[in-house]
Formats: sequence, C-alpha cells, structure tokens
Amino acid sequence: MTDRLISPRPAEAALGSFYAAAAREYDRAAERTGVVEVGLPFADRRVRLRFAGAGLADALLGALAPRSDDGRGEVDATIAVWDEHACPAGSLLFPWRPADIGPGGLVRGSDVDRVVAIHETASGALTLVDCAARAVLHRVPHCAAVPWWERAAPLRPALFWALRGEGRHLVHAGAVGDDRGGVLLAGASGSGKTTVALAALVHGLGYVADDYVLLHAASEPEAISLYSIAKLDDGHLGRFATLAAAASFPPACAGEEKAVIDVAALMPGSLRESLPVRAVIVPRIRGGHARLRRVSPAEALLALAPSTVFQLPFDDGAALASLAAVVRQVPCFALDVGDDMAELASAVEQTLEQVTA
Repeated sequence: MTDRLISPRPAEAALGSFYAAAAREYDRAAERTGVVEVGLPFADRRVRLRFAGAGLADALLGALAPRSDDGRGEVDATIAVWDEHACPAGSLLFPWRPADIGPGGLVRGSDVDRVVAIHETASGALTLVDCAARAVLHRVPHCAAVPWWERAAPLRPALFWALRGEGRHLVHAGAVGDDRGGVLLAGASGSGKTTVALAALVHGLGYVADDYVLLHAASEPEAISLYSIAKLDDGHLGRFATLAAAASFPPACAGEEKAVIDVAALMPGSLRESLPVRAVIVPRIRGGHARLRRVSPAEALLALAPSTVFQLPFDDGAALASLAAVVRQVPCFALDVGDDMAELASAVEQTLEQVTA
C-alpha cells in the first residue's frame, strides 16, 4: 500500500484534518453497504463496533464472537470499520511518506493526546484514533483479502486505544488458570506461551489467552480475554492430539506455518472472560523435562515488556509502568518448556497451589 502515499509529512498535513476526512469516507461507505453493529464487553469496559457491510463483519468478528452482543446500550469507545472496496469514488490517499512510518506502523506526527495514526504496511490496514472522543476508525483494503493473522487476532491497534485507561493496557502475553486465579504467561514470540496455554487447556484449566490479553494493573491485577482463537507453530501441533483434528491452516501462499485453533468452538466451557493474576510465568523452550523456578521481578519484566513495547508501541511507553507494577505485586517464575504437556500443566497447577496456599 505504500505506493498510495503522498508527499507531505503528517505534521504538515494535519492528522486531525485527515481523521475528519476519513470519518466522512466511512459514512459514505456505510451509507452504501449498510451497518452491522456489535457490542463487545471487556470486564467493566464496553466497545461498539460499527462495520460498513456484513462481509467485513464476517471477516473480523470470528475471534471476538463469543463475547459479542447486539451493540445497544452505553459504550466507552466506538470503532468504525470499512474497506476501500466500499468507496467506488476512490479512497483517501495517506498523507505521509514511507519514512514516516515507525515501529508497529505508528505514523510520525501522531499525538497521544489528540489524533494517532497507525499504518500496518503488511496488510495495508489503517487505524485512526481521536483520543479525546475515544472514537476509532479502521480501514482495510478489501474484506475478502484480510490476512489470516488479522482474522485470528483482529483490530489490535484499534482495541488497544479503545480499551486503554489508567493501568489498563493490551499486552503481548497469555493467561490461564481456574477459580483460584490465573498466571500471566510472559515472553516473546516463540518462547512457549501458546504451548503452555494449550497444555493447561487440554488438562482442565481455563483459557484466557495465549498471545494477547487486556491487563488491568489494579490493586489486584486482572487478565481479561480478547480473542478466542489460538495460533500454534505447526511443528508443535502434534503434541496436542485433541486439538490437531480441529485445527485449520493459513493458505499455502501465506508463507506461515501456524495452526489456528478455535478454542470457543472446540472447548467453549474452558473459556474464561477474565482471571485475577496470581503469578507471572516466563516460559522458555528447552526440551526434556519441565522445570519451574522462582525469578526476580526484573527478570519477569524483561520477558514481558519488550515484545509488548515493540508490537504495540502506541502509548509512548505508558504500558511499561503498569507491567512493572504487576511483576512487583505477584510472584514470578521461569518455566523450562519440556516435551511432556502434562508436566507443563502440572507446573501451572503447582504455581497456583503455591501462591494461593
């Protein structure tokens, strides 16, 4: 999509004016296609999604469907979603250059107190945020061409802004547990978060997330579920016989080797909307037997923070303080991810027993 960029820098082009023009473009698309309105409750927060067209709703709602309702009632933020295909007169050109797009797609000139722009060059998606109004616009090139990874974890930048608040952030982490509470699984991609989360799931523990979670760093930290779909490296899928038969795979042209597992469809009774965080576990793929040991808050923060800051660099580092507060509040452990899935589930059980005794 970078071939549609135009030359003025965003500071000169006024992102506020671009936001207003994009909002008018959404209105034109919605008038042409009709609107599908859906509500999404997340603990004490509620977001309204307004899709221009049923096709786009079908493309992006799958991983969010278990928590959706009819969209009526009070909401804390609204996300308006449309695609360029619904704009027959042509869609707005981006008022920035490739060099203005930073980590995570954050556009230079964004102001976290006013208007923020996020341009995801891999998918061509655009997210615009009116921070004061808690109104978010999200445009994709075409509903039929939404990449598989966006369908599995849709609208991440939009939800980041819609749900953010004091001590509340979308973070790159997993969470599992039961009535005693949950453990937050911290680490970069490939560290073993999903393996531990699915091992816990198939051995009877509740599932909140394997990759992205809404974290509320209150006096009692809480992990809140966003998505009901897990993504697992194809090479690890053979460890989960009960999940493998129900897994789906991206198209061969996608160049990825991830299995997509719809936890809501396969094990709906295991989904948890939220769990209080009783501990942080830092998985590390080692092979052999699982081994659990206590680590310092600093070591846990080093596992938890960098991937969140890198993948979701939209709040000028504000999430870092909340993550630091959580690892200081609860015990932290490192878990060597071995070859026996029952051992991993047992390690999570052992952690919960130890911290809630």
